[in-house]
Amino acid sequence: MKRTLHLTSVLCLASFLAQSQSTMEFQSGTNIEVTSGADICADNVIISGTYSGSGTQCGGALPVELTSMTAIAGARDATLTWRTETETGNYGFEVERRMVQGSVPAHAGIKVQGSTTSNVEPGTWNNVGFVKGVGTSSSPTEYSFVDRGLPPGRYAYRIKQIDQNGSFAYTQAVETEVGLAPKEFTLGQNYPNPFNPTTTIEFTLPEDGHVLLKVYDVAGHEVANLVDEERKAGVYHQILFDASRLGSGAYFLRIAFGGKQLSRKMLLLK
Repeated sequence: MKRTLHLTSVLCLASFLAQSQSTMEFQSGTNIEVTSGADICADNVIISGTYSGSGTQCGGALPVELTSMTAIAGARDATLTWRTETETGNYGFEVERRMVQGSVPAHAGIKVQGSTTSNVEPGTWNNVGFVKGVGTSSSPTEYSFVDRGLPPGRYAYRIKQIDQNGSFAYTQAVETEVGLAPKEFTLGQNYPNPFNPTTTIEFTLPEDGHVLLKVYDVAGHEVANLVDEERKAGVYHQILFDASRLGSGAYFLRIAFGGKQLSRKMLLLK
């Protein structure tokens, strides 16, 4: 069966993290069409099929030898670290993130006064940051990047290494799970506190179930109903409370779950 590959962008098909030599082989019966501006890169490029187009092949070692990359997740962030052994003409690294499709637990995202919001789009690679390279070096270099403010879910990360001449190559992706929490009934102190006019509230649950989260004034009157629904255990739940319509003063946050209650004092200063 004849297969056609249509390559239209700059692409490095070598295994970017491999320490040994990489080989890219297109077997007989494969038609490779590489348009202008696209590259096929590996230590060894073997073309047994049909090659067409004005794109180029680039054999030989890559200008940046990247030998490791890891992603470690926290409650609301992910820390990406990677290491290069040598660098030649390295401009820097763009960090890209993709939420793994279907990885977000129901009702586990950030909510703003009852409306779910998210700064990520499942299935789409997004540029989330840049780390400058050292340029040219014959000694190992360690790099890191922290991706903050993430809703719970599973994320994939990859690095786009950019040369000073504009050429670039992608690493293989690594994945990590953000927002895994102990199955305990907790209500964290809102932050910032004092606040004006918004503050973040975080809680965890011991098991799946119905939870109530409300705000009261000093007289005991309910002024906001933040959560009244089923929620999942094992994740950090975050609520962004907007108190723009309220006056300055002390308020009390109260959560109820499974016949138990927890409360926190908040201070609004305008």
